[in-house]
Amino acid sequence: MSLAAKDPIALWRQFLALVEKLLSQPNTHSIERVLVSQVSQQFSCCANLYYAEPAYPLPGERPLSTLPGASSSELVYQAYTSQKIQTNTRADSSQLPYEIAIPLITHDTLLAILEVTRPPDKTFTHQEIELLEGVCAYAAVSLQVNRQVTLKNWRYEQISLVRSVSAQIANVMDLDQLCSRVTKLIQTSFKYYSVAIFTLEKGKNEPNELQFRAVATETLLKPIQQLTAKIGEGMIGYSAQTGQERVAKNVKDDAFFKEIDTLPETKAEATLPLRVEGRILGVLDVQSRKIESFHESDMMVLRALADNIALAVEGTHLYENLQKRADQLKAVLEINYALSSVLDLEALLEEIVQRIHDRFNYPFVHIFTVHTGRRKVIYQTGSGMRYQHLRSNSFAYDLDAPKGMIPLVARTGKPILANDVEQEPSYLPSKLPPHNTQSELTIPLVFGKDVLGVLDLQSDQKNSFDEDDLQLFEGLAAGIAVSLRNANLFRSEKWRRQVADSFQDVAGLLSSNIELSDLLDRILVELERALPCNAAAIWLQDESSESEPTLRLGAVHGTTQAKLAKLMEENPAVREFLTQSLTQTRPSIRKKTDPYGPLGLACSMQTNYSSIAVPLRAGDKVLGSLTLAHHLEGRYGSESAAICSTFANYAAVAIQNARLFQSAQEEAWSSTVLLQVSEATQSINDEDELLTTMSRLIPLLVGIDQCALYLFDSNTSQFTMKSWYGFHPEEKETNVSELDSLPFLKLVTTQEPIYLTNPAEEIGLASLVIGEGERTMVLLPISAHNEVLGALLVSHNIPIEKKIDNRFKEHTLAILQSISQQTAITIENIRLVETRQEEAYITAVLLQVAQAVVSQNNLQDILDSIIHLMPILVGIETCVIYLWDKGEQRFLPAQTISNQHETREWLKTHSFAAGEFALLDEVQQNNQLSAGQLESAAVPPEKWGAVPNLLLENASNLLESSQYWLLGFPLQIKSEFYGVLLTCENESPSRYPQKRIELLNGVAQQISLAIQDDHLQQEMIGRERMEQEIELARQIQKTFLPEKLPRVKGWDLDLRWNTAREMGGDFYDLFAVHNHKYAFTIADVSDKGIPAALYMTVTRTLLHSSAVTLDTPAKVLKQVNHQLMLDTQNGMFITAVFGFLEPATGKLEYSIAGHNLPLIFREENQTIEQLNKDGMALGVLDNTPYHNQVITLNPGDAILLYTDGVTETFSLEGEIFGEERLIKLFQETCLQHPEDILGTLYEAIKEFRGNNVLSDDLTMLLFHRNHNHP
Repeated sequence: MSLAAKDPIALWRQFLALVEKLLSQPNTHSIERVLVSQVSQQFSCCANLYYAEPAYPLPGERPLSTLPGASSSELVYQAYTSQKIQTNTRADSSQLPYEIAIPLITHDTLLAILEVTRPPDKTFTHQEIELLEGVCAYAAVSLQVNRQVTLKNWRYEQISLVRSVSAQIANVMDLDQLCSRVTKLIQTSFKYYSVAIFTLEKGKNEPNELQFRAVATETLLKPIQQLTAKIGEGMIGYSAQTGQERVAKNVKDDAFFKEIDTLPETKAEATLPLRVEGRILGVLDVQSRKIESFHESDMMVLRALADNIALAVEGTHLYENLQKRADQLKAVLEINYALSSVLDLEALLEEIVQRIHDRFNYPFVHIFTVHTGRRKVIYQTGSGMRYQHLRSNSFAYDLDAPKGMIPLVARTGKPILANDVEQEPSYLPSKLPPHNTQSELTIPLVFGKDVLGVLDLQSDQKNSFDEDDLQLFEGLAAGIAVSLRNANLFRSEKWRRQVADSFQDVAGLLSSNIELSDLLDRILVELERALPCNAAAIWLQDESSESEPTLRLGAVHGTTQAKLAKLMEENPAVREFLTQSLTQTRPSIRKKTDPYGPLGLACSMQTNYSSIAVPLRAGDKVLGSLTLAHHLEGRYGSESAAICSTFANYAAVAIQNARLFQSAQEEAWSSTVLLQVSEATQSINDEDELLTTMSRLIPLLVGIDQCALYLFDSNTSQFTMKSWYGFHPEEKETNVSELDSLPFLKLVTTQEPIYLTNPAEEIGLASLVIGEGERTMVLLPISAHNEVLGALLVSHNIPIEKKIDNRFKEHTLAILQSISQQTAITIENIRLVETRQEEAYITAVLLQVAQAVVSQNNLQDILDSIIHLMPILVGIETCVIYLWDKGEQRFLPAQTISNQHETREWLKTHSFAAGEFALLDEVQQNNQLSAGQLESAAVPPEKWGAVPNLLLENASNLLESSQYWLLGFPLQIKSEFYGVLLTCENESPSRYPQKRIELLNGVAQQISLAIQDDHLQQEMIGRERMEQEIELARQIQKTFLPEKLPRVKGWDLDLRWNTAREMGGDFYDLFAVHNHKYAFTIADVSDKGIPAALYMTVTRTLLHSSAVTLDTPAKVLKQVNHQLMLDTQNGMFITAVFGFLEPATGKLEYSIAGHNLPLIFREENQTIEQLNKDGMALGVLDNTPYHNQVITLNPGDAILLYTDGVTETFSLEGEIFGEERLIKLFQETCLQHPEDILGTLYEAIKEFRGNNVLSDDLTMLLFHRNHNHP
């Protein structure tokens, strides 16, 4: 019975039973069997179940045919692709299907397709279709539950297998053992055809290559010994190169598959990279005999195994590296410990090479030492087939070689690692077999900042060194460098001990009494014992050379002195070689490209000969040079330089001692000479006596043959010979002009010794003749404080055998310079004494003149006293004091003195207008000393006015000659000219003309002061008289102004009046007139001082008289203006306010003549008003109209009248007080201080002005009507 015919309840019960049966099935095949059977039976149809990928097949179950690859109908394939029910219906109108494909889906996962079919005439009803869908839904749930259980169990089994494998390999540290165990565990656990592991290792010819480690297979006909794989080839090479897994479910379909002869049954293969943190360590290769063997679930397990294997491989690598590192560090410690006890350099280097070779198994190990002085990198020892040849031929690199890893490392101090020497630009192939170097590691041996040597390691395989090796050998190199430094120090000390006896012998000779030449020769003998050399020489620098350094031989071995002297004379390059050695601070070691030195040329050595030059220094002073030469190359290095430096120091000490001894003797002699000179000159007070004494002493003390002493006159620029010895000059030869003699000109300019070659031509001294090459002449300055006082001429005989460039020896010249200096000091002292006496006399004369000035009050008496002192104190026989009269424009004689009566009388009675006496005019115009030359003393004073005058820059020059002069000295102070002091000089010249001029100038200055003092007294008397008159005028002015204002009932009247000068132009007045009125006025004259005060007085009088007779202010101002225009023509004018006040009514009638507008304070509304403008100022134009204006002041109101001195007051900052400020202040004061309005205003103005003086007269007049009016 079909399900469609059954009762619905029975139908659902049967449906539930089917579901329970499906859920109880143990596996997929049982569910399929039950489902297909029940559906076929209940629905009377043919049923088939098709499983879909990727849900099926499940791991651990038998293989299934799955969609889309399984053979199925088109309807099933459509249901698989669309995951929706698909039907085939009959062609009639019922449209019911006879074939249905239903997807089994759960959680959006397609598990299978159920296909049911009937004959076309037996279609499925709608109810049957719904029942089929329900059955499929529950079948899908059953399949999903069964699928999850199956996967969980399988995963648990796989995880257990992975854990088992991981546990068994966790503690395996040997990589080969690890790989062997892993492959066997995987093969036996998962039953694969073949399991193999490859690791990625550094290759010999490639940076990285795949290395076979282990394989495990099922039983094969042929045993597998070794599998090969290359990066990028096959599936294994692909995974190694890309780091990606590759799965070939059918190897025939994979282009990367590479068939292995020993594994012919491979059908499927999977390769998984072994990676840790992105690094590829190797490849896990798994092969199967079955197609489609690697399900996704299998791959998950294999990936987990690959990760565990990668970690295990990484662990073995780390363990191996740590073990290797520990072994290497142990080897380094052993080597360093062994080296620390070896001090012999050769044994040390042999020990280093042997231990590195044994410990690290490198085929070639070489050690080089660096010699910076020789610029060489020398081979010392090594291992391998090249050792004997390199050692026997003393192989070495040039330190500056452009190519080669070893010299480059020696220069830079930085290591070079070349894992492929063909790719290294600095690599230089060895010329010696075997030529199999593939990689090289070169490390500097550095101590401090010095590269002592180079450690070179070579391998016959590429990529033999890595960064770890570099760090290891750098650490080893540091210990080797220390040991090498110690060995070098030990060897150097040993060498020093070997030459210590020689040093001791030489040092002992330094304190013995031995000639310098013998001592230098002994130094060369000892030096030849210590160092290899074919020739040696010591060169001494000649101290007497003035230009370039001059060297002479002190001692020489290995060649002749004559040959060296000839080379030095003929070959400039040889001299340059020695000169350069003097400028060096360290020993100079010759390179083969350097030019020849003197010893190399003298001994005819090859171009690559060795040579060293050491400067002989005593402190910073260069004394000479020590040179050695050897015919072989590279014989001198840093040790040789040290030994040579020591011997050079001994030689320098010996030379210095010898020179110090000689210098001490010379100093003692110089001191004796100077002491005798000082004793001979200390009691001399005359220049001529001094120079005569010096000309006798110099030949006796210094040993010269001829000498002469000159004095220099700076005024005439002439040298005069005062004394001489050893020759007899002619009279014309005793005077030499500086400008006529180039040596004397140079002497004055440079103040340095001047050497002469031909005295007849150079200084005009033909009587002093010298033979060529036999005598030297030198001209030395006698100077003090950079002033040339004279010259010392010396002719000195020099023995030919000691002659050096025809010059004095240094000590002889130094003694002569000291003598000339002592002579200059003595001359200066003599002149200072004489000058001091002259100055004392001048002071006394001026004191006498000053006493004459201060002891008398009358100018004529003072001038008379001074003029009579002139013959006595100054020696002037004729003298006149002329005073300049500005009014008459004439020179008037004030006082005259002369030893001739006629001359005195004529001078006393004659005055001169401008232009009548040329000398007086010249003095007045130029305000300085002028002079006129007289033909004789008989020239009368009548002709003095016509004598030509000279304006002199140096007046003392005219008194040097025996002539008659008129001298005019200006009498002036600052720019005020008072007159001329005229003197007549006789023919007797003064010994000190400059002092005489100073004395006369001093007298003229005293006369000028006396005249100025007289003028000041006269001015002071006049000023006192003027001040008295001004004060009297001020008092008179004040009498015209009311001393105090009248008292007016009901009114407060106040006044402030202050003048800018003693007298002012402001005035005011308030007085009673007719009809119980008061006339008032305030006015300002357009000027200040006395003129304004006088004008004010006139105006005040006119106003006062007019106010009594006229009844309106306008009439008063008009009448006053008319009278002022009639009587005054001085251009002054007056501004004024005039008015009448009725105190009882407060009525105020007024008129304004150009004055500042008065201000009115209205108490009722507390405001300020200004009166209206009116006419022009008084005294400007006649008939000027003026108008009467009337206002009324109520109780509490006030009116302020003021002059422009109030508003034009200035502050310290230059700010003006101004009308606006006055209005504001007036308003505030009336409100706040009505009891003292004017006092408050005045204080405010004073505060604003500060310490400034008044710029104009200030007047303020206030009328305040109080509330107590009747």
